[in-house]
Amino acid sequence: MEDYLFECASPDFEELARVIADLFPEQTRFSERPAETGAPLLIVHWVAMRMGAAARRMTLTVAIAPAALARYRALPPRLRGRSFAVLRAYVEATIGSLEEQHAKGEETPREVTLDLDEEFA
Repeated sequence: MEDYLFECASPDFEELARVIADLFPEQTRFSERPAETGAPLLIVHWVAMRMGAAARRMTLTVAIAPAALARYRALPPRLRGRSFAVLRAYVEATIGSLEEQHAKGEETPREVTLDLDEEFA
C-alpha cells in the first residue's frame, strides 16, 4: 500500500509528484489539472501539522511555464535530474518559508502557488 495518493493523468506529472512526495506527510494527494490557460498544473493537497494549533489542510499548486514544460518533456529521461533537483529545491524552500512565517506568529496561507519557468528546464 502506498502512503501517498497519485491522481495524475500524465506519467510525467506523476513522476514529478513522486520526486517531491517524501517532502510531505503520508496521505498527501497529488493530482494534475488544467489551468485556465489549459496548461497542466501539479496540485498537492496535504494536512500540515506544524502550521497552527490544529491540523490545517494546505494546497500547493506547482505551475510550470508551458515553454519550460515542453523543454522538460523533450529531454530524455536520463537528463531530467536537474529539473527534479530544481523542483525539489523550490518546493522545500516554499514549505520552509511557510514554516518560518508560522514560527514568527504570522498567518500562513492555506493555498500557495509555485511558478517555475527557465530555472526548471
